[in-house]
Amino acid sequence: MRALVIANGDPPSAALLAELREGAALVVAADGGARSALALGLMPDIVTGDLDSIGDAREAIPADRIRPNPDPNATDLEKAVALCLDEGCAAVDIIGGGGGRADHALANLSVLVRFGRRARVRMVDERFAIELVDGEATVEGPAGTVVSLIALGPCEGVTTRGLRWELAGAALEFSAYGVHNEIAASPATVSVRSGDLLLFLGRWVEHHG
Repeated sequence: MRALVIANGDPPSAALLAELREGAALVVAADGGARSALALGLMPDIVTGDLDSIGDAREAIPADRIRPNPDPNATDLEKAVALCLDEGCAAVDIIGGGGGRADHALANLSVLVRFGRRARVRMVDERFAIELVDGEATVEGPAGTVVSLIALGPCEGVTTRGLRWELAGAALEFSAYGVHNEIAASPATVSVRSGDLLLFLGRWVEHHG
């Protein structure tokens, strides 16, 4: 079962919401993400969080769909993703997680690390689908599709197959190394022996010169 989480960052486009809403068995809004959902004509199945940013949208949402979670040690996005996993979801797509404050955007990416070994958790926007590489990831798309690998701290044994510039058992650290590769042959693969490695799969094609 796949869930769709709407975070309280830059609102997604109507087209992106429609794309990811299709086939999602559960739609969860993280606090103020409910405002983005309603503005695009979508009623969330569940709204969770500390509810400090939901505003007037709360009046439009049935009370039985609101599940307050005041835990001060977790962000509203963490609460929303955890709820999806507790509901039995094996995959979670997050939209509306970017933009705004840089610290919030980086904290939102940390959710991929926290939950990415329990389920397939992706953060999707108009440019990228981002996920944690849990051992090995399959990368599919037309030749020239942009792929970036960002190590969040030391990563060992990073190996790629099917990308234009390959890695074989490489050691990566948090740096710009790994940014803007591309698919040469699909399906490609990315594997990591240890460490937290984020895979940014582009939603566009841009061949290098």
